[in-house]
Amino acid sequence: MRIPLSLVLMAAAVEMVHSASIASGGLLNSESAVPFLVDTNSAPSARYQEVYGASIFSGHGSPQYLITQISFTSGLDSGAIDVLPNVQIWFSTTPRAVDSLSPVFGDNLGPNNTLVYSGQLHLFWQPPIGGSTFHIPLQRPFLYDWSAGNLLMDVRNYQTVPPRPDLQGRFFASSVTLGDRVSSAAAFDVNALTATFLNTEGLLTLFTVSGVPEPSSALLFLAGLSALVLLTSCRRGRAQNRPRAAGTQ
Repeated sequence: MRIPLSLVLMAAAVEMVHSASIASGGLLNSESAVPFLVDTNSAPSARYQEVYGASIFSGHGSPQYLITQISFTSGLDSGAIDVLPNVQIWFSTTPRAVDSLSPVFGDNLGPNNTLVYSGQLHLFWQPPIGGSTFHIPLQRPFLYDWSAGNLLMDVRNYQTVPPRPDLQGRFFASSVTLGDRVSSAAAFDVNALTATFLNTEGLLTLFTVSGVPEPSSALLFLAGLSALVLLTSCRRGRAQNRPRAAGTQ
């Protein structure tokens, strides 16, 4: 059975569900070494939470997004920055508002707190125009429903790295703007239960995502596909059973 091109295009529109990159936004007016670029001169370990406003995701056409990678921008023009020995990254949907994180780390976590990366982390880059972007592919994608609350990233850097003279002043781009869509809490001890400081600053983050359609859209597509398959089969059966004209072989 041949499936019409229009149906194939419909399937692509519903099931492909667009892949995209979504930026956290904000003014690029600061820079931060926390949590990934902290060295042993500053602290032996670090914990960092950043909240991203749901409005970052709400205007892009899907009710939910599967986050598969996060990226950060640095002014460094070198290859690998560091290999971090032991890092955990968690995502959850938090009821906390931007600029309203609790100093108690546990109070900011949502009920769907999910470990999305664990182990050695290689920070590597691909240079866009005018900078270097460092990518962290997630080991476990995170399904984010922006209507349920803001997005919380919880990073636990268990072992910072020694300083490197060739990478002095290594930072990721960040935004320090009260009232924007990011803010953070951090402590220079991965085992700390409370933050050393709360800050309106947040790392400028690029999320690689795939949009997830509403269940009703997927069910509607499957119902339409089933009906079309049935209709095509019936027509084919009638054509095969139609009597042949006299004289035909």
